[in-house]
Amino acid sequence: MRAFLVDDEGLALRDLERQLTKIGGIEIIGTYKCAADALEQVPHLKPNVVFFDIDMPEISGLEAADLLHKIDSTIDIVFVTAYQEYAVKAFELAALDYVLKPINTDRLSLTVQRLSLRENNFTRYNDAPIIATVCCFQRLHIEYGKAEPFQWRTVRAQELFSYMIYKRNQPVRKDILLELLWPETEYKKAYTQLYTTVYQIRKSLDTAGLSIKLTNSGSDYYLDMGNNQYDVQDWEEARQLLPSLTAETAPLYVQWLKANEGDFLSEQDYIWAENERQRLRDIWYKHALAVGQVWKEAGQLKEALQLYDLVEKRFPHVEEVYSNMMQFYAEAGDLHLVRKKYEQLCKMLQDEYGIAPSQPVSQWYDQIIS
Repeated sequence: MRAFLVDDEGLALRDLERQLTKIGGIEIIGTYKCAADALEQVPHLKPNVVFFDIDMPEISGLEAADLLHKIDSTIDIVFVTAYQEYAVKAFELAALDYVLKPINTDRLSLTVQRLSLRENNFTRYNDAPIIATVCCFQRLHIEYGKAEPFQWRTVRAQELFSYMIYKRNQPVRKDILLELLWPETEYKKAYTQLYTTVYQIRKSLDTAGLSIKLTNSGSDYYLDMGNNQYDVQDWEEARQLLPSLTAETAPLYVQWLKANEGDFLSEQDYIWAENERQRLRDIWYKHALAVGQVWKEAGQLKEALQLYDLVEKRFPHVEEVYSNMMQFYAEAGDLHLVRKKYEQLCKMLQDEYGIAPSQPVSQWYDQIIS
């Protein structure tokens, strides 16, 4: 593993070089007292890791790390400093590790082990890149070719990632995330929790070998999906590929409807997800009713009713669903099922809303039965 060491103090620089040489596993290809000089050589010497002191003149280690990410985001960063308070900022910049001065050799050995493990994982993932699918229908889960489920370090990390998927490929201001996830928390503490949570997400993605990137740019975060897939987006795009709706093409629409396996993040009680949940429900409902109408007009009542069994499961509290099913049964000449469905409608409306069926529906029913 090829490393740059950057520290404006000569003695500290030599001590870090000596300890890393003693531990082994690191090829030191450059030592620099100025961060600007190190950054200039990065494209030419291509280090795998840079050890940055944080408290340096002109360009601090934190600023240099931010600039390094823009040059090559695959290079690992280890901060070496005497100041504990920089730890939170180090997390935000996705540093691999954070080592306090004076450096303890055993502690530095752990850093080298982590670097070695990461290099082995990176080589393996580059040989066989993982294309993951982020799934948000019904619940958040990530399919990435492994039997064990993707692990979230905290519930808050899972929610933050869910929101960034919802806002994928567009910048999201940090203050919006603070208001969304930590509205009652004191400002400085909330920022600390945000940075820590972002760090946890990055570590989880990295451990799984995924190429999804959560990046920081000043006041914003940005989730780059890369070549990975998102089931909601895939579902919506698949609709654009369907042919015009006819009785013959209707089965393709039903297949597409079934690919939506449940409401958006329905198992997570996220208030912010409700608008997206309702938008997708409206799309599903609109197209399901359109398919049912096409089959009704074609006289394919059996197919229409089979579809409406699915619609009723998704929308058990919508009067229109019951009303349409009663009309299908009436066209089929089955008044017994018309009565049964009307009774179900009456019970549902009374139980859920404390009301009776609407006047148009009750009048239609009275006419059909009489």
